[in-house]
Amino acid sequence: MENTLTLMNYLGIKEVTTPKQKENGTREFALPFYVRGKIVTIASYKSGYVRIDRNCHTRYQINPTYKTPYKVIGSDGELKTYSTKKRVLIYGEKNRINFIFNYILKNYYGKNIQWKTIK
Repeated sequence: MENTLTLMNYLGIKEVTTPKQKENGTREFALPFYVRGKIVTIASYKSGYVRIDRNCHTRYQINPTYKTPYKVIGSDGELKTYSTKKRVLIYGEKNRINFIFNYILKNYYGKNIQWKTIK
């Protein structure tokens, strides 16, 4: 994890965790990219979720997903089968930090960064 954090620092990614977040087991990182005038942040939660804030009205989850089937008996009395997506929880702080690092490399330091504004 120390190597990952060192590499993140070289890329200009800063940890901006508040004392309260640290107490709750949350870590937050600020990327050197802006969307609509606001810096992009990614947070790792003790619960296993990883969320990103790209200046939207809410943070959204970036955990990997998988499909799972479910069945419902409809109001007409017939059994209906559907599928839904569920999030893969990432347990362990080291695993979440590595996931964040790989996500940032793939989505922000790839070839096509035209939509981003670097200040």
